[in-house]
Amino acid sequence: MVKERIIVTVMDLFSQHGIKSVSMDDIARAVSISKRTLYEFFSDKETLLIEGILYNQDWLHALLTKLEKTSPTAIDIILLAYMELMKRPRWYHPRFYEDLKKYPKALQQKEDEKNKFISRCKRLFARGVKEGVLRDDINFEIVALLAKEQAKMLHPSKSFCNHSNTEVYNTVLFTFMRGVCADEGSKILNRYAIKLSYDLK
Repeated sequence: MVKERIIVTVMDLFSQHGIKSVSMDDIARAVSISKRTLYEFFSDKETLLIEGILYNQDWLHALLTKLEKTSPTAIDIILLAYMELMKRPRWYHPRFYEDLKKYPKALQQKEDEKNKFISRCKRLFARGVKEGVLRDDINFEIVALLAKEQAKMLHPSKSFCNHSNTEVYNTVLFTFMRGVCADEGSKILNRYAIKLSYDLK
């Protein structure tokens, strides 16, 4: 589908180069279509950006909904969702978030997405506490906010140049998760840590 291909391609371009530096000509060229065809789908860059944000939001919503129905615990949901994201990670240049401020409608959409994500995280963490896999002495509202910041998938700084992006994010995630897991949750976490260590070889 041409429209979906445009959206996926443009979000990759925006994430790598920022939003302002990518022109509609660049987008048309990257998708191998005419600019006229591009404008038949999207009236301007901000419309395209909003569609991209919605597309990513819908994809993540569908993934989490599926995992919530099929996974035994909240920890399984978190880690399986993370593993799915890391199959094709989109690393965002910091410029993307700076440029986003110049597109008010898209920024509002991103804020709406953030609020929905935080609410969903809080429900997921509450489920984990009830299941006994997450600790009950943690302020999970703060944890949900931290999770949202982590979900930005920013390129790690040059300080981590001796390590792959995946290794950096795996380390951050598992260190973070170990801090909130109850004893039963730690057992589940260890199984995934072993699996990911094998997958990285």
